[in-house]
Amino acid sequence: MNMDHSRLLPLALSALLWSPAIFAQPQSATSDEELKASIAELKASRATASAEMQKILDQQIDALENARKLLQQASEANEKNKALRPKLSEETKALFTPAPPVKPPAWIPDTLTRSEVKDAMLKCPAGAKVYSDENSVDCRTPPAARGGIPKPQGLALWFYKSTGKLKAQRFYENGLLRWDISYHLTGGRDSEGLYDDTEPKQHRENGLHTGYAPNGTIIKQTQYKSGVMQGWSKLWEEDGYPLSASRYENGKAVETIGPAGRLK
Repeated sequence: MNMDHSRLLPLALSALLWSPAIFAQPQSATSDEELKASIAELKASRATASAEMQKILDQQIDALENARKLLQQASEANEKNKALRPKLSEETKALFTPAPPVKPPAWIPDTLTRSEVKDAMLKCPAGAKVYSDENSVDCRTPPAARGGIPKPQGLALWFYKSTGKLKAQRFYENGLLRWDISYHLTGGRDSEGLYDDTEPKQHRENGLHTGYAPNGTIIKQTQYKSGVMQGWSKLWEEDGYPLSASRYENGKAVETIGPAGRLK
């Protein structure tokens, strides 16, 4: 399974959406590094993209290059804005203390590169075999009939074109997603969590899902129950200062708290 084409458009679109919003909160130096790495990845993807996709990628590359310029101009003002943030009460500090992330049972190191992969590392279950291409390696069960589609069974790995570093690793049971870890272009985990799919391609989050900034700080944690938000969803800035926390009941937000107290 090759994720390059399935993730290429989302990557490009997220780049366009990211560029205006990136200045809404103080950023560390790793934000600029991530932008540079994103530009490099889009340029690497452009080489094998269709003419239509190349136009889209060119727009995203321009957007990210402009975002880098604006980020550099905004950095001094963002540092000054830190002094204006509300002082946190002890109750607020306790609420916004990140919970220990749920760690998927991964055995592949986060630092693995495409050139280092050996088929045996994937530990494919009985009946599954390794399928691979330039940017992906995964375990799948061969189709029973000619012309059928192999079913994901076991570990699947994807790698960035520009660096060869891990883009994501996932684990499937009989085609059903059980856990996922995604990575920043600059290295380090971007997000991780468990899934309890009952149908292929359902991708139903279950339990605590955690997101990280490029510098490794936890910036998002959300509780799910079989794909529905249930419990707290919390957001932080890259330096760990809280943004907001919303409590959900069956997917509906029932209260929201900010750094200065209750918002809703």
